[in-house]
Amino acid sequence: MTSSTVGENFWGSKGRIRDGVWGDVPVDKAVRTLLETSAMTRLKGVSSLGFAHFAFPAARHTGFDHAVGVYHLTRLTLKRITDSGAYLEDRDVRGSLAAALLLDVGRYPHPWAVEGIALPGIAHRDAETRRIIEETEVAEVLRETWNLEPHNVFRLVAQGGDGSDAGSGIGTPLRDLTPTEHLVRDLLSGALDLAALDGLVRDTRGAKLPFGNMDVEALISSLRIVGQDNRAVLALDESGVGHLQALVFARYLMHYNVYGHHALRVPTAMFLRAVQDAVQAGEISAEELVRQDDAGALALVSGSAEPGGSSATLVRRLTERRPYRRALELDERHPSYASLIRLRDDASWRRRVEEAWARYLTRYRKGVAGPFDILIDLPENKRFSVGLRVILRSPGLTYGERNPVTWQGVSGLSEEDMLRYHAPLHRVRIATATDDLATSVRRHADELFTIAEEVG
Repeated sequence: MTSSTVGENFWGSKGRIRDGVWGDVPVDKAVRTLLETSAMTRLKGVSSLGFAHFAFPAARHTGFDHAVGVYHLTRLTLKRITDSGAYLEDRDVRGSLAAALLLDVGRYPHPWAVEGIALPGIAHRDAETRRIIEETEVAEVLRETWNLEPHNVFRLVAQGGDGSDAGSGIGTPLRDLTPTEHLVRDLLSGALDLAALDGLVRDTRGAKLPFGNMDVEALISSLRIVGQDNRAVLALDESGVGHLQALVFARYLMHYNVYGHHALRVPTAMFLRAVQDAVQAGEISAEELVRQDDAGALALVSGSAEPGGSSATLVRRLTERRPYRRALELDERHPSYASLIRLRDDASWRRRVEEAWARYLTRYRKGVAGPFDILIDLPENKRFSVGLRVILRSPGLTYGERNPVTWQGVSGLSEEDMLRYHAPLHRVRIATATDDLATSVRRHADELFTIAEEVG
C-alpha cells in the first residue's frame, strides 16, 4: 500500500536530481520542497569530510549531497522490502524517506571537531535536530506536503539511543518505538546503516581512492526481512555475503587511510580547541555555532575571539592552511594509551594536560611552547561491529549457528579478533605548532606521559 507520491519515488518520478555518486535520483514535489528549506540548504556548506581536502583536494562533497544519497539508498531498500512481500503502510514509507533526508539536518559545522567536544556548553546534536524538525519551516513542510507528524520523523533520526542521553537535553524521545520504527532505524543508522554506506562510497570517490568500489545495489537486493525476538529485522541472503565482506574491509581501509589521516585529524583538533576555548570564554554559544555552515563557523569563532588568543590564532592558521605538525601517534597497544584516552570524556581535562605539557617543556628549557601549542587528538569511542545477520542454506553444518548467522559465524572472526584487527584505527595523535616543538615532544615523550597520568 503506497500513495501516488511514494509510488513515484519507487517507480520513477519525472523529476530528477543528478547525484555525483548514484546518478539520476527520482524526486517529486514533496522531496524538492523539503530540500529547499533553509535547514537543508545549510548542509550545502557543511563538508562531509571536514578538513580532508588539505590532503584530498577533490573531497569537497557536502552534507546535502549525503542527504540525497541516503534518500536514494532508502528508496531502493524500501522497494526491495516491499517487493519481497513485506507490508509497509504508506505513512511508514513516507516517514522513512523524510527521515533519510533529515538524518543530519541538526549536525554542527565541522562535525568531526565540534561533536567530539565533551563539554557542558556543547549540546548534543539531537537538540538542534529536534528544534529544526518540530519548530521550523521543516515542520510545516512535513505536515502539509508529506502528511507526517514531525515528532514521529524525529523519533526515526534521533541519535540518543534509548533516549537517556543526558547531554541531549531533549527528554526521552525514543521510548516505546513501534516495530516498524525499530526497522526503519536499523535501516538508516543501525544494522544496515544506509547513512554509513552512502558515506563510505561517497567519501572514497571524493578522496579518489579505490577502497569503496562495492556493488551497493547488489547488497540491497540481497536483503530480507526475518522474524526475530517478536520483531521484523533486516538480514542478508547468502548471495550477499561477498558484498558485506567488501563493505567491512572497505570501512577498515577508509578509517585507517582517510578518516584517521593526519591531514584531516590535526586541523580537526585545532578547530576543536578553538571552539572549546571560545565557548568556555563566553565568546560564542553552541546555539550560534550550530546554525552556521563551515565557513560561517570559522568566521564566527574568528570574529568573536580575542585577537591573539588561542581561538583567533588557531582559526587564522586553518584559513591560511598552516596546520600544526604531527609529533607522535600511538594506538591501543602503547603502554601510555590508557592514560591519554581517558581524556576523551572531559575536554577541560584534556586542555589541562596540553597546557601542563607546554609549561613543563618551557620551564625546564626542553622546548618553547605556548598554552595552546601542543594539542592532543583523541579518536572517537566507536566499535566497528557488523549488525547484519546472514541467512545461510546450511548454517548448522557449516557454522554451528542457527539462522540468521552472525558476522562472526560467517567470517570466522571472534569479537576479540575484531578488536585486535581494529586496534590501529584508535590512534591518539599529538600535534604541535612548530617542527622544533614536535622534536621536543618526541624526545621527552616518556616524561610527558607521566605528567598526563598525574594531571587531574
